[in-house]
Amino acid sequence: MKCLFPLLLAVTPLAHADQAADSQAAALDQQSQQPVSSNQHPDAQWFPGAGLGLFIHWGLASVGATGDLSWGMLANKPWKDKTVTPNTYYAWADSWKPDQVDYDSQLAKAKAAGFTYAVFVTKHHDGFTLWPSDHGDLGTRKVFQGRDFVREFTDACRKHGLKVGLYYSPPDWWFDRNYKSFSMRGKALDMNHQPIQVPAKPADHDAKRKQLVQGQVTELLTRYGKIDLIWFDGGKGEIPNSEVRKLQPGIVINRRNGGVGDYGDTEGKLPDKRFKGWFETCETCWPSGKWSYTEDAGWDSANEVIEKLVRLRAWGGNLLANVGPNGDGSMPAPALAAWTEMEAWMAHSRESVIGTNPGPYPDEVNVPVTTRKGSAYLHFLPAFQGEAVWNNAPKPKKATLLRTGEEVSHIYQNGTLRLKLDASQRSGSIDVVRIEF
Repeated sequence: MKCLFPLLLAVTPLAHADQAADSQAAALDQQSQQPVSSNQHPDAQWFPGAGLGLFIHWGLASVGATGDLSWGMLANKPWKDKTVTPNTYYAWADSWKPDQVDYDSQLAKAKAAGFTYAVFVTKHHDGFTLWPSDHGDLGTRKVFQGRDFVREFTDACRKHGLKVGLYYSPPDWWFDRNYKSFSMRGKALDMNHQPIQVPAKPADHDAKRKQLVQGQVTELLTRYGKIDLIWFDGGKGEIPNSEVRKLQPGIVINRRNGGVGDYGDTEGKLPDKRFKGWFETCETCWPSGKWSYTEDAGWDSANEVIEKLVRLRAWGGNLLANVGPNGDGSMPAPALAAWTEMEAWMAHSRESVIGTNPGPYPDEVNVPVTTRKGSAYLHFLPAFQGEAVWNNAPKPKKATLLRTGEEVSHIYQNGTLRLKLDASQRSGSIDVVRIEF
């Protein structure tokens, strides 16, 4: 396989973000993720054509807006991130006022921006459940008088025609807090980051946590109707995928539950080689380089997100673009601004990335290509100003610039298609030419 396309550095996170993903995977024992086997159930066949998903990381970490997710509690991390003590972190629940949560409005905007599915973080590693669970003692049942954010999210997804995805963390640092070091390396630290000798876990501790996981996942998969995807993070099969499928036969499962999942993935960076089968990249976008809301990060532009999407779709993968809402539940203004620009692009070029198949890029063509029956789509990225050259191309009948509808001149000779857009036909965004055969 050839080296990945030009401008790779422009669309991948900084090196410390990659280090964070690798270190977190090590902490959650995810290096030995199993190969995947694409799900043959009829209800799962939406996934490979879905294209664009929205990842919503919101929770206690959003209140402090300092560290990144639950990881902010851990001292001595090998990547750059702010740190607070666990006792400080959990105390944020007392000042949490989620009075701007409005999934109806937010997901309506996401739908218009081209998202076809959404994945909501129901519980991260901190153990706080965003639904009133009957299992465990930390969550909305006690803090928000039983408010059910999962219900609000799933109802809004269905109202606006988005496939429903739920993220769930089997690791639970609140449940383990008395038998855990809150330091990633070096001496063990307690919940005030003071040195301790970590006590041995009671003999039945892990069995009780397994029961906790089974109970909570069963609630998520039985209380909210049809769930299209479940996104485990760090599971070791506490509730095996076979049991998950008994509860939701057509569900799509990622590969982080201690066994074979339904699709491959990368986190925080695009794949560096072509993959086989179903695939998804989850990527930080709003803010850039962080999963949860923080006040000192950058924000991806609409062009950057669309370019990531185009590159993945050229190989048949999905982009799960992450947003971290503010502590009050509102969406960050830069995210909403990007969604508005994405909506404008999707109005003319959506057909090139949603419901499409992969193309022969980069082996036979020098721009990302997606396909569907009878057509192909050439994507002219903003930095590409040259001539698109496609070797071994089918004979074209017509070439059309999707943004304007105008016909584009082209040359086809000896099986090679050549096409170049004039400066007047370039928009500064990703310009798409549909080829009809």
